[in-house]
Parts: sequence; structure tokens; C-alpha cells
Amino acid sequence: MSVPALLAQRQGSFLVKGRSLVAGRSGCPLRAPRQPRVKVLAVQIDRRSALDAQWRRQQEAEERRAQLANQLLKGDMMEVRDADEFDALCEHANNSLVVMFMYRPSCGSCKDAALRFEQLREEANRTQARVAFVRHNVETDYGDTSDLSRIHSVRAVPAFLFFDGGAMVRRLSLRDIRRLTGPKPFVEAALAEDVRKLKSTFREVLLSRAPSARS
Repeated sequence: MSVPALLAQRQGSFLVKGRSLVAGRSGCPLRAPRQPRVKVLAVQIDRRSALDAQWRRQQEAEERRAQLANQLLKGDMMEVRDADEFDALCEHANNSLVVMFMYRPSCGSCKDAALRFEQLREEANRTQARVAFVRHNVETDYGDTSDLSRIHSVRAVPAFLFFDGGAMVRRLSLRDIRRLTGPKPFVEAALAEDVRKLKSTFREVLLSRAPSARS
């Protein structure tokens, strides 16, 4: 071994293609630690995306509230997705009676009840009664139970909830047509009885609990 190589080895250096690299304890060249700039930038991007998403949700909520207020003035059937939309609707309804139909898309009885509910709305519009008719799906997009159904302890559908001044004053649940057994006249009579019960409950609540809703 040449004299320069011995001197370099004793001084803790290695000569590699004319460059001198200082050796550390592990025998690898020492390098200064890099700053985590990429991670900090990623956090800033995620925060901005979250703020943008929150702003879009607020814009959509305001547009939905404006749409519900417009439908309320027209007397249309309205669909509320959560408790916030329903609370906003009750504020716009003022002294009007609010009737909410809770359903599930996979419920066979709910489909027949939805037709009865629409007929009840048309009848109320003909008499110019101050009533808001609302539909609500008790299942979320992820298959969970909605917040409105949990708040009002709705465990079975179809169900009809009557609200006066934002407070629930009456509740009505109809029978499941899939569980009705017997001759066809018996089933038809049971369904007709449910329809009569819905109409009588609606008239009773309209007259006794919300006299200002009468025309």
C-alpha cells in the first residue's frame, strides 16, 4: 500500500475516484438530514381542500333551503334529507301544520302509503289548508338510520308525524301489507281502514292542534 493511501486510512478518509469522503462510525458517508418540506406542503393542501369542501357543503345547504322555501310557497311535496333541512323548513312554515311521511325505498307498504299521502296533499291544496307535506327517507346513502328517525324514535315505517310550531303533536303508523294474511276482502278492508285512519288523524290535528291552519 502506498504512503498516501496509508495516510488517508489513518485520517479516517477514503479516496474514491479522486474524491475524499469522510467515514462515519458505520462506515458510510455522513449526510445532513433533509427537512420534511413535502409533508408540510401536503398538510397545507389537505387543509385547503377541507375548507373548499366545507364551503361547497354550505352553499349546497343554502340552495336546498331556498328550494324548500319555494316549494313550500307552491304547496309542492317536499323531500328533506336531514334534521337541519327539516328545522329550516319548520322555520319557513310559520303557523302551518307540517306532516312528515317517513319511508324506506325497499318497503312495499311505503309505496302504497306514498300514494295515499299524495292524495291527502292534493285534497289539502283544494281546500287551501295551510299544511306542509314532507317526505323523508329513513335510510342514508350509506345504509344507516337517518338522524331524523333517531331523534323521533321511528322504528317502523310507514310512519306519519304531525308537527305544530316545530313540535311533534301526533304520530301514526300504518300496518305492513306484507304481514296481512287472509282473504282478499279482509286485506282490502284493512287497507281502507288505514286510509280512513290517516285522513281522520289529519283532520283532527288540523282542527284541534293548528286552528290557524284552517282556511
